[in-house]
Amino acid sequence: MAQDRVEAVERALEVLNSFTNKSNTLSLKDISESTGFYKSTILRLIGSLEAYGYILRQQDGRYRLGPSLWRLGSIYQNSFDSETAIRPLLQSVRDQINQTAAFYIRSGNQRICLYRENAIGELCHMLSEGAELPLDKGAAGMILTAFGGADGEAMDSIREKGWYLSEGERNPDLAALAVPVITENGELKGVLSVSGLIFKFTEEKVNEYLPILKKTATQLGKELANCPLM
Repeated sequence: MAQDRVEAVERALEVLNSFTNKSNTLSLKDISESTGFYKSTILRLIGSLEAYGYILRQQDGRYRLGPSLWRLGSIYQNSFDSETAIRPLLQSVRDQINQTAAFYIRSGNQRICLYRENAIGELCHMLSEGAELPLDKGAAGMILTAFGGADGEAMDSIREKGWYLSEGERNPDLAALAVPVITENGELKGVLSVSGLIFKFTEEKVNEYLPILKKTATQLGKELANCPLM
């Protein structure tokens, strides 16, 4: 609930969220530009984060994430075996459709590719596990936004359809088709998507892909009912 939120904690988390795969070391100026916080505020927050091993200061004065996050990540991964449930189903989708199949979860204002199985062939969409992508572009991002409760006519339309097709939204040569993974209790666990070259996502192909995705998403919803993914 809003009244239970702690501003200082949220600011510290904003500092941590400034780091990405592409920006894994940051200067004080970089963090200030990313968060909008004053440098004096950031230094106080970093002091606490350093004390608990969440941020480390390098000799050149730049900052990087600390080992405490690795420890928590290991605990997160070991707390359940989602990979055993998700990866075989992604492989099945990939084999049936021969497009890159991926499973996304939401993390703040980003979506993370938790698992993926790349399509086989020279002309395909290669995707990396752990990749952070925006929520406002791409099929998986739009599904996470809509089924995460976003308002608006466009979001209502996506929820009503139960799927979303993006064509050239992030890359003019790529398309993606995504469906939500929802448990029987109505809990959103993530998004199942397939992506590839845009000319392979004709109306005929989309109609062929959708039943496979929906059936697999239903199965994933059952498999992940007790997994704390989001």
